[in-house]
Amino acid sequence: MNASALLTAQGWRGKGHSLHKTDDAVGLAKPLLLNRKNNTKGIGATQHFTSDQWWMNAFDEQLQGLDTSKKGKVVQTITTGKLNAIEKGSLGKYSLYTTFVRGGFLEGTIEAMNKQKDEKDDGPTAESGSTPVEKSAKKLARSKGYKRSEASKLERQARKDARRVAGCKRRAEKAQLKRSLKKNKAKLRSDSRTDNAAAADKRRRRARKEEKRQQSKGVDGK
Repeated sequence: MNASALLTAQGWRGKGHSLHKTDDAVGLAKPLLLNRKNNTKGIGATQHFTSDQWWMNAFDEQLQGLDTSKKGKVVQTITTGKLNAIEKGSLGKYSLYTTFVRGGFLEGTIEAMNKQKDEKDDGPTAESGSTPVEKSAKKLARSKGYKRSEASKLERQARKDARRVAGCKRRAEKAQLKRSLKKNKAKLRSDSRTDNAAAADKRRRRARKEEKRQQSKGVDGK
């Protein structure tokens, strides 16, 4: 297949021109350059040679510099090797470990929760949002000089009593509401019954009137 003839038939201007009809700036005017394979490596093999294994040479250099002549001691005699240069660079101004921020130690949560609870109980917000029973319990505990644990027990007992009173009040309100609903339902039933009775009486009266009218017509016909 002649690719040049096929492209020319489609409007290509020839070699050195792009596929655009008029402008060579649009598209590729030069052909793509492909790498020629001139080595003995197989297809898909890496193109990078690893003959210069500098990291292995650097470690070998450091290992050769270890002096073990003294018993129980190992001394490094090489201080200007490749790994030493890397180590000096890592300890500079912009090294990796300078970007970390040192934080505090991880503390427990139980003491913090107890402290927060005590602050909440002793704070002005708790007093402002507490019920009169709790306020009176706090005043009583302070006046009698109870400890904090005893005062907190009294406050908890006062809160329980206040919740119990509030629960009784809510139950009484619910019972009253139920009674009022029952009364309204009974009233509606009685009203519906009276309405039904009145409608039945009206129908009976109409039936009597119609019967009398029919009787009067029969008498007139005779």
